[in-house]
Amino acid sequence: MDNSDGGARTLTCPFCSEAELCAFGRNSLRCEECGGVLGGALLETLNRIISLPDAAGDHACECGHPEMRRLPDSVYRCPACGSEVTPISAPVSWKSPDHTEAYWCGWLDGRYGDPDWFTNNVRLAKWEDPSDRLDYYRGHRAGQEARLRKSGLVEAS
Repeated sequence: MDNSDGGARTLTCPFCSEAELCAFGRNSLRCEECGGVLGGALLETLNRIISLPDAAGDHACECGHPEMRRLPDSVYRCPACGSEVTPISAPVSWKSPDHTEAYWCGWLDGRYGDPDWFTNNVRLAKWEDPSDRLDYYRGHRAGQEARLRKSGLVEAS
C-alpha cells in the first residue's frame, strides 16, 4: 500500500499477526500464513489508519483512546474524541508551589471530575508513594469542597 507521504507501508495480518499482507485480486489483500482475506470496508479502514501520522504522546485519554498527541503549546489532544488537556506539570498562575503535583492532580479530579470516579479512580494508581497518595486525597477533598462552594451546596456544620 502507498502512504500519502510517498513511502510504501505494509500491513500485518490483523487475524494472526504473523505475516504481512500481500496483494490478492483487484482490491483485496491476503495473509499467506493464515489465509485470511481483507477487502471492502475493513481494508479501507486499515488503509486510513496507516496513513495517519504516528502518535507523539504516551498519555491515555479518558475516552479510552490509548495515546494523546502533544501540540506545540504542550497541550495534549485526543485524536479520537478531540478533547484537549493541559498537563498537570504545565505552569499556571492558580497553582501555588505550596503543594505537590499529586495534590494538584487530586484537586483537579475533585473539582472537575465525576464524583463517582473517586472509588474507581485509575489516576490514583499513578501515585505509589504513600505520601503522594495522601497528598492526592487531600487535594481531592479540597477540590471537591471548592466545587461544592461554587455550586452553593455546602452543608452547614
